[in-house]
Amino acid sequence: MKITCILLDDDPLVLDLLQAYATMTDVLDIKATFSDPLEAHKYLVDNEIQVLFSDVTMPHLSGLDLVRALQHPPLVVLMTAHSQYAMEAFNLDVIDFLLKPITLDRFLKAINKISNLVRLHPREAGAVQNAASDLGSFFIRTDSHFVRLHYRDVLYIEALKDFTKINTADGRTHLTLVNLKNLEEQLPKDLFVRTHRSYLINVQLIESVSNLEVRVGGHALPLGQTYRERVTERIVNRTLIRRQQQ
Repeated sequence: MKITCILLDDDPLVLDLLQAYATMTDVLDIKATFSDPLEAHKYLVDNEIQVLFSDVTMPHLSGLDLVRALQHPPLVVLMTAHSQYAMEAFNLDVIDFLLKPITLDRFLKAINKISNLVRLHPREAGAVQNAASDLGSFFIRTDSHFVRLHYRDVLYIEALKDFTKINTADGRTHLTLVNLKNLEEQLPKDLFVRTHRSYLINVQLIESVSNLEVRVGGHALPLGQTYRERVTERIVNRTLIRRQQQ
């Protein structure tokens, strides 16, 4: 089965080139092409497709802003002649970032990434953009790979500037180019709690809480004053066994 997609670029020559490449691959089912990002946005709101190929710099709405404006974006491949947008693009968890002029071999590499992801998890490929899937797991990008992590295995997540380091119960760590605030917003709020400006912790794996720290998986992590009341109320008070009143 082919992968459904739309193409968005205000340069008609680029649209023609992408359609020619897509025909050569025989993998993509192009549902529509757009030169206006506002029209593309309206189509994406009303129609479900698997992949969006979008230019970055366009009138009225950039490709980056278009992705941000979508509540449930599809897999996204961004295209531009300006490499300075790469960091911001990957903060949005795009699948790939193609520099113009786009060559056939580079386009094929992007198609291979998409095909592998869709085959790996065809019904939930969008989980790369939306980590809170219904299956108890989520995908992250690490270098050129997509790695599935199960909620139950994540001990805590640590902020490292624009990156986050995800620490799992088996002692492994995974570095991904998504900041902690972005990750916190996408993970299930009933499973993870912010205990410090630099730490997000798995609620189910917390071993103890004091005024200054939270212990999880044998690790003592700081409990920030700003978060103390919230953590105590949510984690301790709700399940605290209290002494019976006489």
